[in-house]
Amino acid sequence: MRKNYYNYCLLFIACCLLAVALPCCEVINPDEGIPSYIQIDTIQLSTDYTAEGTESHKITDAWVYVNDQLIGTYELPATVPVLKSGSNKIVVYAGIKMNGVSATRIPYPFYEPYEITTELFPDSIIKFEPVVHYYSSATFPWKEDFENPGYTLEITSMSDTTFDKVTGTADVFEGSSSGHFVMRNPPHILLECKTINEYALPKGGKPVFLELNYKCNNTFRIGIFENEGGASNQVPQTIVINKSENWNKIYVNLTNEINLFANATSYNVYFGVIPDDESNPQPEVFIDNIKLVY
Repeated sequence: MRKNYYNYCLLFIACCLLAVALPCCEVINPDEGIPSYIQIDTIQLSTDYTAEGTESHKITDAWVYVNDQLIGTYELPATVPVLKSGSNKIVVYAGIKMNGVSATRIPYPFYEPYEITTELFPDSIIKFEPVVHYYSSATFPWKEDFENPGYTLEITSMSDTTFDKVTGTADVFEGSSSGHFVMRNPPHILLECKTINEYALPKGGKPVFLELNYKCNNTFRIGIFENEGGASNQVPQTIVINKSENWNKIYVNLTNEINLFANATSYNVYFGVIPDDESNPQPEVFIDNIKLVY
């Protein structure tokens, strides 16, 4: 009799524990349904070359919205789970690494998003191949692809060497020519050039970016001169571009540098090269497809 009573007690305790545990499991693991999947391998850029320049880009991420709700940011290629089915509005913004830094990923403010309304099916994958364009409001005050006979750059008074361009070689990115900075060290210690023209650029936090393709065996710098009251001053803040053996693309954010000088009436963009060390007898930088955009 005592044995049966003991067994009943154990059974009662077990039932109580089960009754308490079941609701907890329901809270921790709710029935979320079966997701649909969106697959995006790449995002391409389409341009009007005359007005907007090259279609070269470095779109690394997809910022995915479903019915105006952010689902997440995904490095490409990506398969995105979505807890939706039926007809849904999908919006994809093209993401980049600002200043080439992985920690500063943003949707590029000058690319229009890709948008489509489509059917989603649970446990099924639908593949998108987004193509984006520049916003029609994007303005390109300066473009340089080194295809014309002249240059839109000139050396500054600080430079002890000049620049040229390469034509018809393996060092050309696209087209027939690319810009070329070369320093034979020693005796050269600084190459610096800036835009011939000055550009009026928006302030008030409105984004201003410089795009370019490049490869280099030495770091180089990008910055601006601000012009006001007949004087031109070199802004001390610069963006340092690291070495890259292969052609790369970068989106340089100049917004903060421009906003440092509220009274500036115009700006010049400049490039600077200083030898990293004496072990490299010939520091070289190749650039192409420069775009100043706001």
